[in-house]
Amino acid sequence: MKHFLFNYLSLLSACFCLLGNTVIAQEKSPTTYVLSIEEALQLAKANNDHINSAKLNTEVSESELKEVKSHALPHVMAQATGKRLTNATLYEHGLSGSESLPPPPSSYQATMGLEASFNLYSGGKHEAAIEESEIRSRLAAINLQQQTGSISLQVLQHYLEMIRLSRLDSLYKDQINRENLRLKNINALYKNGKVTRSDVLRAEINLSNQQFAKTENESTILIFNNRLNVLLHLPEKSHIILSDTAVVNTIPDASNIINASASDSYTLQAAHENTELQQSRIKSAKSNYYPSIELISAYGYNYPNYLIYPYVDQVYAIGFVGVKVQYSLSSLYQNNHKVNAEKKRLEETRINENAAHDNAKLELSSLQIKVEDMREKIGIAQKNIEQSQVNYKIVSTKYFNQLALLTDLLEADNLYLQSKYRLIEAQISMLNYYYQILYTTGKL
Repeated sequence: MKHFLFNYLSLLSACFCLLGNTVIAQEKSPTTYVLSIEEALQLAKANNDHINSAKLNTEVSESELKEVKSHALPHVMAQATGKRLTNATLYEHGLSGSESLPPPPSSYQATMGLEASFNLYSGGKHEAAIEESEIRSRLAAINLQQQTGSISLQVLQHYLEMIRLSRLDSLYKDQINRENLRLKNINALYKNGKVTRSDVLRAEINLSNQQFAKTENESTILIFNNRLNVLLHLPEKSHIILSDTAVVNTIPDASNIINASASDSYTLQAAHENTELQQSRIKSAKSNYYPSIELISAYGYNYPNYLIYPYVDQVYAIGFVGVKVQYSLSSLYQNNHKVNAEKKRLEETRINENAAHDNAKLELSSLQIKVEDMREKIGIAQKNIEQSQVNYKIVSTKYFNQLALLTDLLEADNLYLQSKYRLIEAQISMLNYYYQILYTTGKL
């Protein structure tokens, strides 16, 4: 019975260990995500920390705008005080001959009431403050759009780069298979004494170089996979499978390229709003030249009664309604410097806005030229693939018929490989430039 119980407990322990190892393995196994371009962009917009931070900044700006607008409402303050007075010390001759008496009519004082004020005129200061806050709110919204566009562009570029690397991986696989077949055929020729040992060695070296390139390419794929994980805020070591690999074969919409305008650039929008912001600051500075007028009112209870003499030990209530006018005479000679400084800053922001406009136009025109250049290169690369493939077949046939050297065969093979590589590069680069155009024109 003891032997049976021991075996049972051992078996149960082994099952628990196996189950625990299985759970740990499942926890450590990376999660796989199959993502299209649109799905990747939606994940980035929902999860990326930079975008979420910009969203919070927009919400803060909206709250600040509401707070500034609320200053147009009356300012109401409730207050209450209570005091216990000490005895009053009276002196007959200097500081001698003192006498201590309680203050009439009571040793206690108390007040309780409400005070209200309403701004009737302040030279446009409050209106300028509202305008400035509205512009800051628009700047926060532009910043959110720019952050979203910037992260979206990075996601697209990483997505395209992973497609390029995946295409290269397939290219290396095909090349390695071709190298293995060629090495096998060269070994057969070597055994029959038709080629030298150097041909075998060169074929083996060529195969090793392709295997080395494929391994390096696989490591680069993992690096960009991790970068996408960070941008999309996915769990660490998540494996991303791209479902839109055929996008490299699509041709971008030509109307978006030809009719693109830099006027909607995020940078240019922000520069324009900064100019408007500086103009509102000038209005705020100029408001110091004018008086401020407020409607004021108060009502409260007081104790004791100091309105009549002699003072009376009683509570009384009193209030008032009036107008308060203030004007700073020092603004006539102090405010000039502030206004001049704000005007100089306005000139600076206008210059920066013009510079931003020129830079946006230059960047857009450069991208348009690059897209058209890549479009032409795609056509050239497609022709080169057909020509180099035919050339490779001819040279390969000649070599195995002892009519060409191995150097000629490897050169023809390299030309064929390069032509396919250039097509992939041109296709990815064209899409990359196209998405940069969308970002530059504020459409991403």
